[in-house]
Amino acid sequence: MAMLMRMKLQRITLISATFALACPGFGASPFFDPRVPVHGTSVDTGSAGIVARGLLLRAGAGEWVVFDQDLLRPALWFHAAEDKPPVSLDLMAQASWEKPTQKAGVKLPVPAEKGVELTPPLPGVARATADLLKDPRPVFGKDAGRGGLEASGRRFLGYHLAGEQGVLSYRCGAVTVREWYEAGRGGMRRHLVAGPGGELVFLIGEEAPGALPVSSDHPGLKLESAGGKRIARLAASKQERRVSLNYGGALPKGAALSSVYPPRWKQGIDTRITPSAKKGAGWELDRIGLPVSNPWQRRVRPADLVFLSPERAAVVTFEGDVWRLDLAKDRCRWTRIAAGLCEPMSIEQVGGVIQVFTRHGIVRLRDLNGDGETDFYENHSSLIAHTVSTRGYPLDMEVDEAGRTWCSIGGIATDERSINNQAPANPHSGAILMISADGTKLEVIGSHAREPFFARDPVDGRIAMSDQQGNWVTSSGSFPVTPGSGFGYGGKEEGGVTPPGVWIPHDQDTSSSSPLWLRGSAIKAWEGGLLHLSYGTGRLFLVRHGEGWPSKEGAVIPLGIDTGLPVLHARVHPGDGSIWLAGFRIYDSGATDLEGIARLRPTGDPWVAPVDARVVEEGFVLRFDGPLDPASVKPDAVQAREWQYRRSSGYGSPRLKRDGQQGADPVATGSTLLSKDGRSVFIHVPGLKATMQLEISHRFHVQGGKAEPRSVFFTVDAPATAEWEKLGFETPVLDASIAAVHGATPAGVKPSVALGKELSTRYGCIACHSIDGAKEGHSGPTWKGLHGSQRRFTKGAPRVADDAYLLESILEPGKTIVEGYALGMGSYAGVLSDNELKSIVLYIGTLK
Repeated sequence: MAMLMRMKLQRITLISATFALACPGFGASPFFDPRVPVHGTSVDTGSAGIVARGLLLRAGAGEWVVFDQDLLRPALWFHAAEDKPPVSLDLMAQASWEKPTQKAGVKLPVPAEKGVELTPPLPGVARATADLLKDPRPVFGKDAGRGGLEASGRRFLGYHLAGEQGVLSYRCGAVTVREWYEAGRGGMRRHLVAGPGGELVFLIGEEAPGALPVSSDHPGLKLESAGGKRIARLAASKQERRVSLNYGGALPKGAALSSVYPPRWKQGIDTRITPSAKKGAGWELDRIGLPVSNPWQRRVRPADLVFLSPERAAVVTFEGDVWRLDLAKDRCRWTRIAAGLCEPMSIEQVGGVIQVFTRHGIVRLRDLNGDGETDFYENHSSLIAHTVSTRGYPLDMEVDEAGRTWCSIGGIATDERSINNQAPANPHSGAILMISADGTKLEVIGSHAREPFFARDPVDGRIAMSDQQGNWVTSSGSFPVTPGSGFGYGGKEEGGVTPPGVWIPHDQDTSSSSPLWLRGSAIKAWEGGLLHLSYGTGRLFLVRHGEGWPSKEGAVIPLGIDTGLPVLHARVHPGDGSIWLAGFRIYDSGATDLEGIARLRPTGDPWVAPVDARVVEEGFVLRFDGPLDPASVKPDAVQAREWQYRRSSGYGSPRLKRDGQQGADPVATGSTLLSKDGRSVFIHVPGLKATMQLEISHRFHVQGGKAEPRSVFFTVDAPATAEWEKLGFETPVLDASIAAVHGATPAGVKPSVALGKELSTRYGCIACHSIDGAKEGHSGPTWKGLHGSQRRFTKGAPRVADDAYLLESILEPGKTIVEGYALGMGSYAGVLSDNELKSIVLYIGTLK
């Protein structure tokens, strides 16, 4: 591979073309940056098939070729006007380019014009004719994402950006081939440079009347027919073989292919770091300025970042750009270093080389001439059979100390009409995967998750996954992952469903993202815990899994930090230990900002939220960052309740009492004891039983703090007996007879518009339902003008949206689905009281 990348591109002629580089005067530039000759995207080419990993290669002014990275074939040649995108903007990153909250559908991009089919969906190169005429890859139902040809000795290696030309590289057996195109209205020329070695055969197209005429420019490249297909046979040679195929009419002699890699993005953009943009007890949040004003008019939607050193980081954006950040005390300089990647959402570094996880696999960015920009986009591994589902995002990635790559893909499947909420046929969808350090082996670690973000503990290798409430997932949670784990999305329950270590209530986190094992951060009190991020609310949580692995119980602690960001990933700075957060949103997030990067720093003051929580047979232990006010540690400062969830194919679950009725059961608590060092509290719960969710609401506070209600949420399985000395307590004498239900909610709270407005924010309703009539960025119908309006449904007769209808929609959201929408909401039965439900209905009624 190193020899391939260092190889100078030979001077071979091509048509000289001037590409339109001018950008619009206002707004963003075209999604497909005209300065970049190669772009990754899935494409539905029509007769040439669906190309899951398509590479759009500019072959001339307005001329494009779709190359199938998996089958190593040019699929389609087509024309597109210079002022129009070459394909329709249908993937999520593309659809939201002009309108950042525009949600994509389920259809794949199609070429701007019909074009000319170059090859059918079969392998494009082989050592024997028979291997061109059959597709050896496994079949996954109707999913065209079937992976590459690695198992048969054929592999895509990557592509160079040689000036205005994209040059493909792949291997067939021991022979490396480079390929590129030039085209005009009269015809197209396909250049092939094959290294020394045996005979190769290339697929040319169907043998059919009216097929595009093809000719060879070299006697060593002969055109033949076999099995109803046209093929080109390249003779064996001990020398490099440089040949071309001409499609259609003749092309004029062109200019020389560049043998150097000129820089594309010389200019850096300086932005400021705003200190203390948000702050609270024990923490401050700085905001990192984004290069919104840049010469290329690129949107900057940060999906992830990685530190290359204490002074340098790299950021990947959802639109496929990679930026280098040079960090200073109060500013940073952004320099664009790569572009054209397909919906990347995570970034890593391996020995200083940047690695990005995209729909096209694991891509390593190689700078061949030392100017800081990417010259070769190396396919480190495309063993993943990446689905063509528009919801099958390349979600998460980590590289371990041995150089292995761990990654995950979204499990939500789509068909030609909608999201179907069924188990995907593709075995890599909804999976956590491990790829060997050399990129040649793949292992499925966990499977059948809905939206699996994960983190791997660098100390002991434990993997914890977050998943979010939805069909088959009763609520968000933090799940331990071990080899063979299965999470049951789509009803796949063979071998059982792996339970979470702790569930997370929907009102706390409506949509989870990538967790972070806290090792070596500046926040020492959190060491060894798991930082849980909420894309849906922008809040941060501390998760403490129970003893043993895989854990079956644990705690989630709301930290009281609302970042304002739709956070997707977090990283620990290798120098000062600050925690950096990155994210963007398109729809269904209650975060105030569309995108951003922030830096979380401790102030040195004690945290008001607990920093540890655990369950024991006798009750619960909460530990704080500073000495507690002894006067706050009293039995009536605690209120406890529990509820269960019911797993089904429906969206989420209502809260259920132990008898199966909707609601929550109150839990009696007894004495509260302060530890010997004054930093921990034990809460006695006599007869503690296994439960899916138990909330401890308390008013304990550190010395000098305020007595504000705070909650910690537990999942209880079979806790061990307390080891009092180890926990820091004197051995207590516990009296179950004093246990009581404390702080029951007063029954006299009356319904009100104000309460309804507050509840709609607290429970994330307005993340999915706008209150101003907007549809973009929201998966549910707007609330503006809803009350009293006529509603039409996917099934059944129309209805008026009166109080009864609104209550039914909150409690049984799957009963009637409004036309143009899909079920994306869980039931609030058992979550909201009758008066709270009435309050929300009253509030909706005011939104005229």
